Amino acid sequence: MQIRDFLMPEGILIGYNAQDKKGVLDMLVELHDRCGNLKNAASYYEQVLAREEEGTTAVGGATAIPHAQGGAVRRTGLCAVTLREGIDWGAPDGAPVQLVFLIASPGQGSEHLSVLSRLITMLMNKSVARALIRAESPEAFLSILEEEEQARKMEPHKIPMPKPRDYPPNWTDVQSADPRDSVEHAFGTQEYYRLLAVVSQPEEGIADNAYVYMATQALQSAAVQLGVEIKVETWESEGVENALTEQEIQRAQAVVIAADGTVDMTRFDGKRVIRGSLGDGIRCGEKMLRRALSDTVPVYHQNAHRKGAKKAHRAAERPALPSLFGYLQKGAAASLPFYAAGGLLKMLGLWIDLFLGVPYTADLGYTSPAASLFYSLGAMLLTFALPVLSCAVARAMAGRWAVVPGFAGGWLAAVGATLEKSGGGISSGLFGVLLAGLGAGVVTLALQKLFSSLPTAFSGFLYTFLGVLCTGAAVCGVHPLAAALYSGTLSLLETAQGSSAILLGALLGACAALDMGGPLSRAAFVFASMQGGEALACVAAAAVTVPLSTALAASVFRGRFPLPQRQNGPANYLLGLSGILEGAAPFAAASPLRILPACLVGSAAAGSITAAFGCSTTVSFGGVFAFGAMDGWMYALLAVITGALIGMLLLAALGKVHVPEEDARDVSSERQTPMKQESVS
Repeated sequence: MQIRDFLMPEGILIGYNAQDKKGVLDMLVELHDRCGNLKNAASYYEQVLAREEEGTTAVGGATAIPHAQGGAVRRTGLCAVTLREGIDWGAPDGAPVQLVFLIASPGQGSEHLSVLSRLITMLMNKSVARALIRAESPEAFLSILEEEEQARKMEPHKIPMPKPRDYPPNWTDVQSADPRDSVEHAFGTQEYYRLLAVVSQPEEGIADNAYVYMATQALQSAAVQLGVEIKVETWESEGVENALTEQEIQRAQAVVIAADGTVDMTRFDGKRVIRGSLGDGIRCGEKMLRRALSDTVPVYHQNAHRKGAKKAHRAAERPALPSLFGYLQKGAAASLPFYAAGGLLKMLGLWIDLFLGVPYTADLGYTSPAASLFYSLGAMLLTFALPVLSCAVARAMAGRWAVVPGFAGGWLAAVGATLEKSGGGISSGLFGVLLAGLGAGVVTLALQKLFSSLPTAFSGFLYTFLGVLCTGAAVCGVHPLAAALYSGTLSLLETAQGSSAILLGALLGACAALDMGGPLSRAAFVFASMQGGEALACVAAAAVTVPLSTALAASVFRGRFPLPQRQNGPANYLLGLSGILEGAAPFAAASPLRILPACLVGSAAAGSITAAFGCSTTVSFGGVFAFGAMDGWMYALLAVITGALIGMLLLAALGKVHVPEEDARDVSSERQTPMKQESVS
């Protein structure tokens, strides 16, 4: 299988005059259509544009390799265009692009990866790209590719091994090798390798493995140039391939990390390690290997904290706590749409019933058919928000195999399942769901280490099945603690009832805000429902105060909130006015040690002020729209405003300053190519 099998002279356009990227892509799709590679050119064009939105496909050296797969493609094919004038393609080196290849694939098999790896391997030689740009005809263009392909004798994805040698190997100084020699001399044996490498794509964002293959090919080609043995472990969307063994790590001279995803660094403790991004592996593969072979590479120590170390090494050696908050932030970002959409739909259902004149009763939101539709849909989204939060946390920790265990654990935590009862128990709320996600991630990581030697298809089943069993058993096993906490909170509230109305109001407000749907919050609402009157008014005021505090803080003190929370601020105004407490849950999930104390104080203040003025109501939901049925609603509104301002100021005081440009880059990283990252090699 050669490039000529996919690229025909009819699919090559020389010296095209294009104004922008879309014009080039439009012409390439037309070339594919002329060659008979497409079933539906318009549909494929949309797929190509969608892929470009995920991140640039420019690879440097004035070259771009866009690619897309789908049912609109009849067969795998390749088309190419050279440009008279370079155009901006968002290249990592900032240079304009003059050479563009477009790969089309029906999404079956791995032919597109073979084509991509061959192209990347050849284009690592910059003179090849320059020669292709200067080609005067499609035939000359093809001839350049065929000569380079023949010279390299490439066999993509096949790594022949030489005959076994006696250990230990004779590791001498680095000697250059003829790149036209067979790749057999570059990859050692299965027993030992002079260099090891790990290539990993981001956990989220780009769905294909193109850049993983690019970096792998770059490192392997550099090993051919240097004449050294190397083994490359790849972390792709399907899992880990070519995993490094403990014996190989022990015998290797150095390890090269080219990764944008999470890499288990504990196994490299005491080894010489050079770290860089996935883009570094693609652009600077030979440079990274040369440095790895030198004596200048520092030894990696898992618990090292040397003063004055470089920023890259400090990031690699940071303790586990910052990583934990990183997982929580990813989970919060995934659940934000569920909370925003669910809360607004519930609010719309309430508004419809209120507009139709439905009284403030327990059936508000379910009375008219239209209101019931919106309210039920919103309640369903809010129900699924917690499992989604849990599975996103688990996925951030352990990859895609942790999604199902994380979702199952989050659901069991949300419904309060125990080993004796499958549902209908005391929900462990936000904290229980977060712990379920972290537990699912830990379990999946352990299972991946345990069954890493098994085939991917079988090991994936074990990760999912055993992960669900272990996570579910752990969640159900600890839920009796939630029931005990619920009972204890009820007892505390009953005790406070006989002492002071203001103290009771403060406790009701604090409990409603503290765990957002957990045993404390549920105890507060149940107690208020049983007591009615003033207790319900305190809970109703707290439900408005909590999301309103986060909305005000994210709007007034924008510099102290990351971009996802600033974006969710406007929605929380509406959710807060409607008394939907869940609006603050994503904020609390991302920064619990900051959000919860501030919301607790603010809602406690609102509850105590409401109780002090003797406000009373018959319903605890509906937010400020239900204040019309409340005795002393003006004082309750004053309590809400006071509590929200207190919460806002505390949120600002406890938060750190964020740089908006850095926040935006962090949040949009899942849509950016790894090539955009700063080189550290």
